[in-house]
Amino acid sequence: METRRLGASDLDLTVIGLGTWQFGGRWGGADDRDSRATCHAALDAGINWIDTADIYGQGRAERIVGDVVRERRDDVIVATKGGVAWEVTEGGLRIWREASGAYLRLALERSLEALGLDHVDLYQVHWPVAGVPADDTFSTLLDMRDEGKIRWIGVSNYHLPDLDAASAAAPFVSHQVGYHVMRRHMERAEMPWCREHHVGVLAYGPLAHGLLTGRMDESTTFPGNDWRSQSELFADDDFAKRISVVRCLQDIADQAGRPGGVAELAVAWVLRRPEVVSAIVGAHDADQARGAAALIGAALTPDEEAAIDAVLADHPAASREYGHGEPPQRDAD
Repeated sequence: METRRLGASDLDLTVIGLGTWQFGGRWGGADDRDSRATCHAALDAGINWIDTADIYGQGRAERIVGDVVRERRDDVIVATKGGVAWEVTEGGLRIWREASGAYLRLALERSLEALGLDHVDLYQVHWPVAGVPADDTFSTLLDMRDEGKIRWIGVSNYHLPDLDAASAAAPFVSHQVGYHVMRRHMERAEMPWCREHHVGVLAYGPLAHGLLTGRMDESTTFPGNDWRSQSELFADDDFAKRISVVRCLQDIADQAGRPGGVAELAVAWVLRRPEVVSAIVGAHDADQARGAAALIGAALTPDEEAAIDAVLADHPAASREYGHGEPPQRDAD
């Protein structure tokens, strides 16, 4: 599989990475044995890096990834994230953003224990936190890098002012952001910033969390334990318009002879941007992992891009900005 260099790092990532949010159980449940098999299948299919986070199942995903990675450490680049704190209350799980240096040191130590590793290749701040100075966050990350616990530092879900503040505090090599054909506002500012500053973009959700697989229709619903049941992307009045977009995109993929259909087209669309190093695709089981790896096809053609732009122009409500599951700000109730 093709690899691309991640910013100013020495990490060459395959253009598909395995996402592990599903392993935590918030996608309608998860089976740990299937999750381990998913990791092995992805690596066997040529994917060379796995993206995870401490908040995915509150360490559950990291423990699964660690089980696999320790068996084949030379085959895989491990990226994890910290910056979402949690506690279990009588009312259920409460989460909030937390990116102080002291908290991130605690979070990284906890992640290393869950993974069973002495370092991670890439450690990313999961969300920016209002009121936490970038110097506080990044001075600790630099210390942990110097201690050998982190090889490279990155950020996730940052907006332009956050990127500027972080860059003034410390060098970092990646910006992970939710990016797909119907969520593209970051093309206006954050992506050009990343290109100018030689920061690689890691695109999560390139298949719009299942919408761009073509397996949904207007009647699709989700159980209460699936986060998509509460997501604007799936639960607002524009869902039917998004389904119409997907059908149009499937026609474009069919006309182009893409064997992976609309999903392959969606990945090619994300990877057309020079700033994008890799598209992070999640999977529930080994078959889905092999399918994710197979989404790499021909590069997007100018005719395909023009056709996609025309579809989006015809359905403006389908690609409006929407909430993306942002955790509340620090110490919010």
